[in-house]
Amino acid sequence: MTAFNCPSCNAHNPSNARFCGGCGGSLMQTQSPYQTPTSSPGPAMVSDYAFAGFWKRFIAYIIDALLFTFVFVMLTIFFGGSLFSVQPEGPAAALGVFGIYLLYYPSWWLYFALMESSNAQATIGKKAMGIKVTNINGQPQGFGQATGRHFAAFINQFTLTIGYLLAGFTARKQALHDLIAGTLVVNNRYDAMQIKTASESPGPSMSIGGIIAIVFLVLLIPVGGILAAIAVPAYQDYTIRAKVSQAILETSSVQNSITEHAASTGYWPNNLQQAGIKDERLSSGDYQLLLESEGTYHVIFKQPESLADNRLIFVPILTKNGDYIWQCSSKDIKQNLLPKNCRDQ
Repeated sequence: MTAFNCPSCNAHNPSNARFCGGCGGSLMQTQSPYQTPTSSPGPAMVSDYAFAGFWKRFIAYIIDALLFTFVFVMLTIFFGGSLFSVQPEGPAAALGVFGIYLLYYPSWWLYFALMESSNAQATIGKKAMGIKVTNINGQPQGFGQATGRHFAAFINQFTLTIGYLLAGFTARKQALHDLIAGTLVVNNRYDAMQIKTASESPGPSMSIGGIIAIVFLVLLIPVGGILAAIAVPAYQDYTIRAKVSQAILETSSVQNSITEHAASTGYWPNNLQQAGIKDERLSSGDYQLLLESEGTYHVIFKQPESLADNRLIFVPILTKNGDYIWQCSSKDIKQNLLPKNCRDQ
């Protein structure tokens, strides 16, 4: 039988002994053939998953751009119509569009800077995609840093969008403005300590998504240009429709004056003054009234420039009941800019 020495008193003991025959000490730990492992395999590095990929960021931006522009256009239409009466032509058009953009870009900056420096650390689009913005150590960024990051993004315009594409290639998936501002875009599920660890030991700096992104974005028209191309003409059409509707409402009493004169005399008036309409009501800064034969009258627009000399025509139609209804039409104004009751049926 194999013997071994006691580690305490060096006495010889058989291999199956549990206690030393010399000192009585335990021999169990000495006999164990197993050693405590000094290390164990860990989970995959958090840097493999912590940083938000290019496509998540891109889709988040699209969501933000669409949502913000829609809300901005709606608010401008309903609350800013009197301030920005955009005309489709001439210097007034350029001034009106400039005024809109003068509000648009500061609002765009505040939206991103305030949302990304808030407790959420993300815009609505980023929250929808489950990502957020932090500083290089995984901590929330302040308003100043968020502002710097936002304006650093304008530098990307001078790089033919390559600055944005860096998010597909850099180790921490940082775009150019992230590198300048010292920020990271990360997945929500990771805390500050994990993000700091990932930042200190980033993964590979190349991705297939980045290569695809180059082909995609180089051919892509900027989203802002598409939105502007849709929003500005829509707003211009709205202002024209508003002018037309306003003129119809303000001149509706003329119809009663004309039909009352015809009912009392048996003849259509030769002019609007004869129907009892005062001279000051025959013309305004936006339009003038002109009476034609058999009660028909025209509203002739003076402004906006796109409506100048265009006419609305109102014709009295006798019903079976002996009453008159007024038919509205126009040969000059586009049908989509007219109220429904004035469009060709």
